[in-house]
Amino acid sequence: MEALHKELENFGEVKINAPFKKMTTFAIGQAAQYLVTVTDTDKLIGLLNYLKDNGVDFFILGGGSNLLMPDHDIEGVTVRIHTKKLEMDGDTSIVCDAGVGFGTLINLSLAHSLEGLEWGVGVPGTVGGAVRGNAGAMGKNIATCLEKALIWRDGEVLELKNEECGFGYRESLFKFNDDVVLRAWFKLKPGDKKEIMLRATTYMKQRSGRYPHTPSAGSFFKNIQIAKWPGKTEELPELFRERGMIPVGWVMEQLDLKGLTIGGAKVSDEHGNFVINFNDATQEDVLKIVEIMKERAYNKFGLVIEPEVEIVK
Repeated sequence: MEALHKELENFGEVKINAPFKKMTTFAIGQAAQYLVTVTDTDKLIGLLNYLKDNGVDFFILGGGSNLLMPDHDIEGVTVRIHTKKLEMDGDTSIVCDAGVGFGTLINLSLAHSLEGLEWGVGVPGTVGGAVRGNAGAMGKNIATCLEKALIWRDGEVLELKNEECGFGYRESLFKFNDDVVLRAWFKLKPGDKKEIMLRATTYMKQRSGRYPHTPSAGSFFKNIQIAKWPGKTEELPELFRERGMIPVGWVMEQLDLKGLTIGGAKVSDEHGNFVINFNDATQEDVLKIVEIMKERAYNKFGLVIEPEVEIVK
């Protein structure tokens, strides 16, 4: 294992038995056997190729904002992507490495009076994670502004156009294979700076007013497309019908599940789709709550709700 440690040092900073609690917004999980933090895309590609060629298991970690880590150590190598390239690519496009904070990308777009990303103000995580999960809010998402992505796939580096990324609601093809997002290009639109900033400020206020500040992975379940609602849609609030989407937080409120507590985890009192870690919760605590949420939603409404958070076993 000493030889592996030495090899890993060629690609980035290496730590042994690094706790996931300090690397994820949920603050849950045990340790990474080896943690390699990579800040350069060429070195990231080299590391991925080395791990593949030598049969070393690896796990990709970005900003750690949409993950529920397990109650056991992760063996092999955890690759934490902190690549840094971020620059304008012409007047209305931005090229951005996967490891750049999503908020940092948005700040650059705002500084250049470009609209198309202001919906993401306050959304945590990295650009790579946002592309992988097709992050979105306020009726917008990554797919509406991503032009192309550079990815690593089984030893090859490929450039995919937007339509080749398999985007869906809170997902892309990258969630269902071993591709690693390396870099992304965003095509935005010039706009009025005051109007863009006003929208961004409004979105931020909406988030800070409703979302809990206790450790969590954000919205745990995907919201429900209105076409999948098994009941009478005319009985739903008008806003849901207009948006074509039913918030799972609202569903949990109808089930009176806010405040449900198991161990150190509970359904937030502020937002019914947030499971929070209020007292050193374990993955087991969270999953017990999640199963109750799923069961009650099905029993009451006939709904099958799907996790948005990646649950690592």
